[in-house]
Amino acid sequence: MNLIESTVLGLIQGLTEFLPISSSGHLVIFERLFHIEANDLVFEVFVHFGTLMAVLFYFREKLLAVAGSIIRWFSRARKSESDKANIKLFWYLILGTVPAAFIGLLFKDYIELAFASPQWASGMLLVTAVILLSTRWAMREDRNLNEGRTIIIGFAQALAMMPGISRSGSTISAGMFLRMKKSEAAEFSFLLSIPAIIGATVLQIPQFIRDITNADLVINYLIGAIVAAVVGYISITYLMRIIKKGKFFYFGLYCAVVGLLGVLFL
Repeated sequence: MNLIESTVLGLIQGLTEFLPISSSGHLVIFERLFHIEANDLVFEVFVHFGTLMAVLFYFREKLLAVAGSIIRWFSRARKSESDKANIKLFWYLILGTVPAAFIGLLFKDYIELAFASPQWASGMLLVTAVILLSTRWAMREDRNLNEGRTIIIGFAQALAMMPGISRSGSTISAGMFLRMKKSEAAEFSFLLSIPAIIGATVLQIPQFIRDITNADLVINYLIGAIVAAVVGYISITYLMRIIKKGKFFYFGLYCAVVGLLGVLFL
């Protein structure tokens, strides 16, 4: 993979990781269209790390507040109501990560095979389109996050391990169907991506170490990650505005077009 290819794929990753249009599906399709060899999952996980930096920076105040609450919890200091809410959020993030961790380890080989099929990714984009378009009829927003809803959203994230199924699209949609506020569902979706991306990155460390002797490859990985981080931050900002305007389901139209073209011509 050369510098231009890594930059283009980093741009695609940054644009599509948080927008509900499936970053993995777009990477699989673009790699096939432009005959790019992205070294299996290693590069994709590396640019995912770039988007991790984006979400950490965007939600830095929230994450620092949660970290402070955890420190006060273990130090047995007096806890405020906000501390209790932050501890509860931390627990929900752990609980919501369990389904993806379990399914990812159990079906790792099958998931990697799916990444080799642009036809499969295109078909799953059509599934994403149906999910997003159906949120147009989601019920009123009057429920808060709890253990049961967290687990359901966690399984929605696990489903998105397949290329073509949008992680943000499936988790935000799940929150909307569970009658959560759109903005709260989006925030939890983005925060839930943090342990998921960290876990996926850790699993790929052995293969990355084997490739680290190739200095040019490492530099290209870094460039792709930086591009993904910058564009990812912009994408989060844009999507939060779109969700507040109630236009989230429009992304389903885009996924339907891309998925249909992929099924017909790839």
